Amino acid sequence: MIGWALFFIFTLAMHSFRKIFLCAILLIQGAGSVSASDRHGFFTYAPYGHPLYADLHPNCVRLDVAWGSNHPAYDFAGTGKNHRWTTQGCFGVNLPVWQGGWAEQRFGLNITWAMSAQLWLDLFEPETAPVIDTDYRIALPTATFLHRTDRGFLRNYSVAWTPFKHESTHIGDELQIQRTEAGYALRRVNVSYNYTELAVTLNEPEDRMRQQHTFRLGLMLLLSPKDGWYSVKEASGDGQSACAHPRLSPWEAWLQYQYQSPSARCGIQGIASLEVRNRAVYGYDLLQKNDGGETPPATEYRRFTYHLFVGMRYNLPGYDGYFSRYAIGLRAYYGNCPYGQFRSIDAYSQVGISMIFQ
Repeated sequence: MIGWALFFIFTLAMHSFRKIFLCAILLIQGAGSVSASDRHGFFTYAPYGHPLYADLHPNCVRLDVAWGSNHPAYDFAGTGKNHRWTTQGCFGVNLPVWQGGWAEQRFGLNITWAMSAQLWLDLFEPETAPVIDTDYRIALPTATFLHRTDRGFLRNYSVAWTPFKHESTHIGDELQIQRTEAGYALRRVNVSYNYTELAVTLNEPEDRMRQQHTFRLGLMLLLSPKDGWYSVKEASGDGQSACAHPRLSPWEAWLQYQYQSPSARCGIQGIASLEVRNRAVYGYDLLQKNDGGETPPATEYRRFTYHLFVGMRYNLPGYDGYFSRYAIGLRAYYGNCPYGQFRSIDAYSQVGISMIFQ
């Protein structure tokens, strides 16, 4: 119960801080007087260039309670179950830096600055409710160019580029201590890398109230391909580096589709969002014991992952900006485990209730 309380207190605190900070910006610029697409200048909100609901790396606030695959590598209580309940929290923000438009608003440019922290928590474990994994992401500002065409089905298209992004992941302390005491060959894998990201979107959902079909194609490339996605630092006591050799697979690509129904008068609309991603399954065995044997590292390979959100969204009437979208629905995932050093675990599935603030 203490773990649950801390989890929700921390979530509310993060969301409240984000809301107060951005509302202050909007009050300074008089955001309520004009629509979001007509506002210009620094610290102005733009209704495009934001994550879709099935984005694996969202820059928004999301809480999940999910039934997912279990594995001895993170089964702290040693339940031995095939599946069990865990919780996830994503605490992200996509800060507006600058927005501008020209040619009677047919063209627009939006610059934002994003960061997020994703927590995977074992809150249903009765003794300590340990942190399983934490993923941090921060980036240089993202520039999103938008062209409003209004030609039948194609309302607009956008191109977004982030020149530099960094991800760093950390296994929970209690789990790392447990792995050290159990004599595993790999106690902590340093999943940390820099990359650049490009995304092309057809039909940015600028008008949140109308029916919309959105398609997005994305690509991320490692900035240091020779370093790979991960490493093992023997000097820091992380384990045997010979058990994990990063291979040269320096890219990740995804295709997203999102449908939003027309909004009812009360502000409720249906949302269906799907992401299909091609990524590397990391090449090491987390269950290998430190027995001095000459066990070759596992082979890194690629696979498709599937991420789905289906639910409903409530739009605050008369307001087009931050905190105007509150969604709740069913979120499902299948692929390799999406969290930190556990990305070497394949055939991972997860389904549960998700609440999103965007």
